[in-house]
Amino acid sequence: MNKKIGMLMATGMSLLLVGCGNQNNKSTASSSSSSNSLLTAKSSVQISSNNLTPQETVSLISTYCGLRYGGEWAAMVKQAHENGLQVNLYPSSKYRLSDNGQGVAYDVTAGGKSQGLVYTVNNDDINIYQNVTANRKNTKIATVSKAAMASYVNQKKQGKLVNDLAAKAQVVDKRNSNTSSVDNDENDHKYGRLGVTSVPSEMQGTWYSADNDADSTVVFSAHSCTYQDKDSQGTTNLYKQDPHFLDNEDTYLSKQVQDATKDWGRTSFFNLDGLRWLNIRGWTQTAGDGSSYAVKTETVDGKPVKVLVAAGGAGNWTEAVYYQSKEMAQQNADKKFDDLHYMDDE
Repeated sequence: MNKKIGMLMATGMSLLLVGCGNQNNKSTASSSSSSNSLLTAKSSVQISSNNLTPQETVSLISTYCGLRYGGEWAAMVKQAHENGLQVNLYPSSKYRLSDNGQGVAYDVTAGGKSQGLVYTVNNDDINIYQNVTANRKNTKIATVSKAAMASYVNQKKQGKLVNDLAAKAQVVDKRNSNTSSVDNDENDHKYGRLGVTSVPSEMQGTWYSADNDADSTVVFSAHSCTYQDKDSQGTTNLYKQDPHFLDNEDTYLSKQVQDATKDWGRTSFFNLDGLRWLNIRGWTQTAGDGSSYAVKTETVDGKPVKVLVAAGGAGNWTEAVYYQSKEMAQQNADKKFDDLHYMDDE
């Protein structure tokens, strides 16, 4: 992504899930040892680590951990197979983790109640924890890539379990509940906020780009957006704004408002070129067009691939294309598509 988008995300609009890994396993308790028992009956279903939805991602990670480490992970997966899988998103600062990843802790549960099973994400690497509590230092038991996880699950012939878990999995963003009282009520109308914005389900997940000679990652959750490149990282909570909020300069330029809303993004949707776009701007931004995102299908190497298009400027020009795997992003760095609108086309 170019510096324009990066700066905007880092200041007022700042964006999570996923992992190439070294098997950096550490034995922390008897329950973290390898499990030779299968979680469900074997099947011929094969899982790929590419183009995963958020629900498929947490299901793959949970299945892998249940197979590989057994114990609490295996028990949770078996319970989730019956009662449903849920992952709650918290700021990683909620826990004292040895690797905070991109700043989000994914607390995986069967039914919603925390069982101390957590992972964080470092670009393509998943950092795995168990027995996590908020009042002590927690050390990861392994760092593993999604590709390695999928290979292991396929080897154990447990691909159908991943699909079964994903069909009922829920991703719940609870990060706002850990912020200041200003943020606790998402519909409190303070500072012009009219409620949260729901990110389209097809847009949610982790997206990678290697365009503009720089690797970057954008992660959309249900109501937030996280951006990361080698120079910056930040998360923006996405809200609807009262159309009259920016009428009074004395209000929105005050230090109190600026500090309270620094992690808020003002959102709107619009239709253009046959796509449905999500536009994000800084909460008190009065100049510029912000950044806009849309999901579409492009043909890559003769196959249909879902991509995230990032655009900006008065002409909504394409500035970067994001893919659902880092490998695909690097293989298609700076690739231009005939049906997208670029500034140098004019």
